[in-house]
Amino acid sequence: MFELNSILLVDDDEASHFINKIFIKKLDLKVKVYEVLNGMEALDFLDKVSTSVKMINAFAPCLLVLDIYMPIMDGWQFLDAYLERYPKAIRDKIIIIMMTLSEDDRDIIKAKNNTVIKEYIPKPLTDEKLVEIMEKYFTMNDIPE
Repeated sequence: MFELNSILLVDDDEASHFINKIFIKKLDLKVKVYEVLNGMEALDFLDKVSTSVKMINAFAPCLLVLDIYMPIMDGWQFLDAYLERYPKAIRDKIIIIMMTLSEDDRDIIKAKNNTVIKEYIPKPLTDEKLVEIMEKYFTMNDIPE
């Protein structure tokens, strides 16, 4: 279990970013929240933070909330590139949650069989689900009951 430093929201829907930030703020999490609109932007962002130990330590541990269907690079393509590009030492500090509108059984099965994805949850995020994720994967002493 890690103390959370940041949250990276990867979704092409800006309304989802807005809603997710409301729940994060409601829990009064003292973390940096970053937003990108597709998998390629997420890789570019991770490339920048992983260039130095100081930057990756300020960013990670991180909760990465990933949508599936996005333009340019979707969630599945992002995961393939993520596994190829980043060493296990970095991946171990990033908890990936797939949050999507997809109810396709193939997506659910694929997510459950992917060892990098820790949770597969339907949109929208709720404060209850966020608390559950925080308690399961991160050390957070001040999460509201």
